[in-house]
Amino acid sequence: MKNQSYNTLIAGVVGSGKSFTENQIIEHMLNLPEKAYMVLIDPKKVELQEWKSNPHTLWYADDEDDIHDVLLRVGDLMELRFNRMKAAGLKVSSEPQVFVFVDEMAFLMQSRRKKEYVQLFSRICLLGRAARIHLILCTQVSTQDVIPATIRDNMVNIVCLKQRDDQKYRYLLGKMPSAGALPLIGFAYVLTPSASRPLKVETQNVWETITAQDDTSMIMSGLSGNN
Repeated sequence: MKNQSYNTLIAGVVGSGKSFTENQIIEHMLNLPEKAYMVLIDPKKVELQEWKSNPHTLWYADDEDDIHDVLLRVGDLMELRFNRMKAAGLKVSSEPQVFVFVDEMAFLMQSRRKKEYVQLFSRICLLGRAARIHLILCTQVSTQDVIPATIRDNMVNIVCLKQRDDQKYRYLLGKMPSAGALPLIGFAYVLTPSASRPLKVETQNVWETITAQDDTSMIMSGLSGNN
C-alpha cells in the first residue's frame, strides 16, 4: 500500500536542500492522477513565488496579516469538508487534495499569533488526512520553540537535513542516528510510518522514499548503500 500520509516536516540549516525537497513535493502533487491544489505560505517572499500564478494554487500569502487570514481559511475549509462528509456519510472527503506549504515556520512561531498557529497546525496534523488536507512545514530552526512537540509528534513524515548539532537530530528523530551527522548537502534522514528507524537517503530520493510502498525491508534494502 502506498503511503498517502503527506503531512511532512522538513528541517535543515540554510543550504541543506529544503527548497529542493519542497519542489519535489510540488512536482509530485502536480503529477497526481487527479487535480490537487496548493496553499503557499511564503514569509521570505521568494521561495514559493514562482508557483504563485500556477493554476493549482488556491491561495498565496507572503505578508504577515495575509498569512494569518489564509491559514484561517484553511481551517475553515477543513471544517467545511467535515460538515460535507458528515452530511454524505463519508469517512474520507471526496474533494480534491490540498497541500499547505509553509516555507519558514520559524517566522510564524515567533509571531504574536504563535498559539493560534500551533493549534491550527496540530489540528491539521491530527485530522487533515480525512479532509484530504496535508501540511508541509519547512524550517531552518529545529528547536522546541519553533517545532513544539505537539506538532513534531503528530507529523507523519519527518525529513531531517543537515542540523547545527547532535541535539537537534535527537529532537527531530528521537535519537542520534548511528550514521552520524549529515553533510551540508546531498543526504537526509527520513522517518516514515513504515520505518522502524530513520533512513539515510540521497536528497533526490526523499519524496520517493516517503511515497514508496509500505515495505520497510524493501526500502532499506534499496538504500543500504547510503548508510
